[in-house]
Amino acid sequence: MTTALHPQQLIVRIEFHGPFRVGTGQSRLGVAAVDDDTPLPSASVKGLMRASARRLLPGADAVVDAVFGAPRRTSPWYWSDAVFPEDGVRTKPRARIAIDSDSGTTRENHLFVADEHWAREAEFTVTRAAPLSPEETGEHLAVLACAAAGVHSLGGDRRRGLGWVTCTPVSPRVDDALLDRFESLRARSTDTRQNLPTARQEAPRG
Repeated sequence: MTTALHPQQLIVRIEFHGPFRVGTGQSRLGVAAVDDDTPLPSASVKGLMRASARRLLPGADAVVDAVFGAPRRTSPWYWSDAVFPEDGVRTKPRARIAIDSDSGTTRENHLFVADEHWAREAEFTVTRAAPLSPEETGEHLAVLACAAAGVHSLGGDRRRGLGWVTCTPVSPRVDDALLDRFESLRARSTDTRQNLPTARQEAPRG
């Protein structure tokens, strides 16, 4: 897996701590299917980062929309699908049953089988796709990097132990300068009186 550095691009490495499942909404021979060609699509990555940004920037909808886009506003950034090392993803089925609380036995017709993916790591990029000033680019990259670092789980069945991850921005790295920039933007754009996590608490620094 190669990493090409670019000054207008965020590169994020994902470390998986167990299996994950991003369902397709379809089934194959009675099994809830996943996409073996694209285990972690760009739309899922972008949605996770947007949710993380909204949590880290409470009330800063204008900032989040400027970075991630809105119904009538296209994002100036392009998300790639997650790229895995060659032969770095395996697909396995997992069965789940429901237990009757009264009898302690399996409920009839409550067997659920779903595919899940196993991998050690992957990488995705977020690349600038529209003109931005140097100041806007720096602020957007700070938001994107901190939002990525704030993603700790992905896919379905997260409460059942699936999808736990560590996301580490490779370039730009989450260092003190980037965190200072993010916290300055956060202070200008949000109600910091709310008892919510800061980027310094969330982000592993590279």
